[in-house]
Amino acid sequence: MPVLASPSASAVNWDHQMHTDDGDPGGRLRFASYGDIVQICDIEADGWAVNVQVYDTVHGYNVDEFSVGGNGNCKTHRASNGYNLVEGRYYRFTVALKNGYGLQYHDYGTWKA
Repeated sequence: MPVLASPSASAVNWDHQMHTDDGDPGGRLRFASYGDIVQICDIEADGWAVNVQVYDTVHGYNVDEFSVGGNGNCKTHRASNGYNLVEGRYYRFTVALKNGYGLQYHDYGTWKA
């Protein structure tokens, strides 16, 4: 009898990606407009966490902010989990490294949801 493989989780088509602005980037941010998926990953064992802020350019406030630490760890927010962005609106994404002294090594992008 043939063996049927179980369906795998569908891959995310990332529309945008950027890294923290340090010399050897310690953090990565990815965004997929379909499903409003925002993912950050700590990609370096440097003792810093990665932080993202999602800023609504129309209403002028942060609609989401979260962090993750530990080399290899990622954290994801999705529309299906209550993090819905307004379709067609531009949001400013900021990725930075975070330690006890605050946020440093920022990088910015303004992307359409």
